Amino acid sequence: MTGPKRSRLTPWLLLTPALILAVVFFGVPALYMARMSVNAHEPQSYFTPGFTFENYVRLTHDPVIAGAIWNTVWLALIGSAVTIVLACGFALIVWLKPARWRLWFIGLALLPLLISEIAIIFGWWMVFPRNGLLSVALMSSGLITDKISLMYTEGAALVGLVYITLPYCFFILLSVFDGLDRRVLEAASDLGAPPLTTFYEILLPQTRAGLLAAFAQSFIWTMGTYATPMALGPDTLWTLGFLIQDQMLGKHHWPMAAALSMVLVVGVALVVLLTRWLQPQQRSFHV
Repeated sequence: MTGPKRSRLTPWLLLTPALILAVVFFGVPALYMARMSVNAHEPQSYFTPGFTFENYVRLTHDPVIAGAIWNTVWLALIGSAVTIVLACGFALIVWLKPARWRLWFIGLALLPLLISEIAIIFGWWMVFPRNGLLSVALMSSGLITDKISLMYTEGAALVGLVYITLPYCFFILLSVFDGLDRRVLEAASDLGAPPLTTFYEILLPQTRAGLLAAFAQSFIWTMGTYATPMALGPDTLWTLGFLIQDQMLGKHHWPMAAALSMVLVVGVALVVLLTRWLQPQQRSFHV
């Protein structure tokens, strides 16, 4: 094998183990799920082998499913936008801090990753109720005169989703900031540029790829999460994840659950493709 051919094959050879794992553990189950989505369903059975698009037709006119899709999309959009703002600010602070403070901030960002989603939900159950920590703290500070409850509200669901996805976006953006030259900020300051101008004219163009990657990460994670909105949000806040769980375990309608899952997979794939298309051609990440 000649040198040029070997150099072209080397990346593929290195990727082969990962590609095999992806095909076995993701590709094959996705194909099985797609096949399950076109099976029929009879009462008292999980599914009936066949070939029908009835489940997909139902997606187009069922108001419950349409509402769940809308709830999933707007929760993911708003939650991801808030996450990006918070993660960008936090990562920028850590990047600008002296090295001796960096490890403490990184440890703080790692804390949500050390516990499960269920434990996080139980933690918020201690904060949001009428007699929870938030209500007591606001009353003690004199900001409110009567106890309040944020439990089972859309705001509580958003806070829970942001808390879960924030660490992932933070580390992505911190990696991006680490690849920048701080002397550019000093030069902008010496030339009289205010902080907001420096951010929009210098930092934002250089970190756009990282911001898009972090947004996609948060959006994808939020789209598939159902436990947090279900536990913290109102009873009417149905998402695609909740419907999939309900169709699978509650109603034992496996083809419908598979069809909803395919909608989720296609939606996530579109987000990834859109993010890829919006990213600039030249990207620089610090490892």
